[in-house]
Amino acid sequence: MQHPSPKVLGNRIRGRREQLGLSASALARRTGVTRDTLAAWESGQSEPRANKLMMLAGVLGTNVAWLLEGDGGCGPSPEPANDVAGMREQLGQARGLVENLSHMLDALQRRLDELESDKSRG
Repeated sequence: MQHPSPKVLGNRIRGRREQLGLSASALARRTGVTRDTLAAWESGQSEPRANKLMMLAGVLGTNVAWLLEGDGGCGPSPEPANDVAGMREQLGQARGLVENLSHMLDALQRRLDELESDKSRG
């Protein structure tokens, strides 16, 4: 897979944010980054890491493939038919984020255990 230019990725982030009526500050807060970090992403000066891409996709109601590639039928999710469908969609996205976070925490714990074990042997 060819990586998109940061500028194109930034344009998709900004465009979707504006389409949803979110301020830059609100999106930054919801994704757990500073306003300056979001501005750097939107201007193409830097790119979000994988975990932040997932957060962006969830908040922006789209998916990582659309953010990265912008095509292939991976655009923003259609508006839910009702509140229940929308909540179910958000719940699914949140569960995916929790699962990824859990994997990250497990990997960090294993690495910490390895480092502590190595230190006690030395």
